[in-house]
Amino acid sequence: MEVTTVSGRRARHHVLTHGRESSLPIVMLHGFLGDMFSWQYCIVPLARYGRIMALDLPGHGRNLASWSGHPAGWLEDALDALEVSRCHVVAHSFGAWIALQGALRAPDRFASLSLVACAGLDSRFNLPLLRQALAADDLDKALAYAQSLAGRSCDSVPRMARHHLEQMGSAERRSILTEMLEDMIVTAASGEARTVNWEALPMPLRFFWSRDDRIVPLPESSSFPPEPDLVLNEDGGHIPHILRPAWLTAGIGDFLASLQRQPA
Repeated sequence: MEVTTVSGRRARHHVLTHGRESSLPIVMLHGFLGDMFSWQYCIVPLARYGRIMALDLPGHGRNLASWSGHPAGWLEDALDALEVSRCHVVAHSFGAWIALQGALRAPDRFASLSLVACAGLDSRFNLPLLRQALAADDLDKALAYAQSLAGRSCDSVPRMARHHLEQMGSAERRSILTEMLEDMIVTAASGEARTVNWEALPMPLRFFWSRDDRIVPLPESSSFPPEPDLVLNEDGGHIPHILRPAWLTAGIGDFLASLQRQPA
């Protein structure tokens, strides 16, 4: 695995790459308060289906830049900087919402979307908890947030809490993320923003959700496209890529393999 920085027209982009060159790379977008290493348990299993390119969203991980313009424009700039004309996307939560916006703007650039606990399909996501997470200034508060992410107590919670507390130690990062969260609240509260024109998305889509997700609960069926390709798991909380990576990578791998078997 290699982490590099590339310069786009609008921003610098930090990316973790792994695997052989492929005609259709797999671009991975983490969720709010995550980073490129959130995918650490999924990168190697999924690299058999294409070269992995996991990005840090603005304000996250190594990327301390603020958002500038629409998130779809940021994704377009990142793909241009990476010289990716078309790709598969695997994305989580807020990153999945960004992937949807990018696909609506430029559908020909996306061969498929694998969306994990996609934010923004309806108005139900745990904004008070995210505000508390941004205000966490001691280990107990960070532990409470990490346990809510997981949906239960587990061995991963203390490690996630310590990492979160370390990230929140930067006043600059906290300011960027607070502004981002409030912008996300405005967007999520907009009925127009939640209405996705699924007919404008010709690429195959597969959705993944844990039934015990406390951050972005499973939406009503009316929020999905007709007859959605929806894969459910009983647990994994909001972070199945961390707590149930074997289940998730099997589902994404099966999806990508089925597309690769299709005639060009």
